[in-house]
Amino acid sequence: MNNLEQTYGWLAAPPAYVSEKHEDNKVIAFERARVLFIFNFHHQKSFPDYRVGVDFPGKYKIVLDSDAEQYGGHGRINHSTEFFTESREQNNRNNSLLVYIPSRTAIVLARVDPRP
Repeated sequence: MNNLEQTYGWLAAPPAYVSEKHEDNKVIAFERARVLFIFNFHHQKSFPDYRVGVDFPGKYKIVLDSDAEQYGGHGRINHSTEFFTESREQNNRNNSLLVYIPSRTAIVLARVDPRP
């Protein structure tokens, strides 16, 4: 998290925009400093194609994954995966993307290739 702060400056950024807070799925997603944070607090449900709204279109990559083996996780997420936005509105955001979010996991995505 400290490395993410150094790279993206999300702590000093304006307040986050919470685009998803789903009580039944136990998923929270928010954007801050053009970084997308996604948390799945469900104790057993993983979501293979969970749609999350984002403000900025482009290509996103994983920059932090709490399920990574280096953090004591199960290593269920492929870090070479690229996430591309679609011009499909989701939760009051003009764009959205699909992510795999395992149970009891947090992932952080950063935009790496903005679209004009």
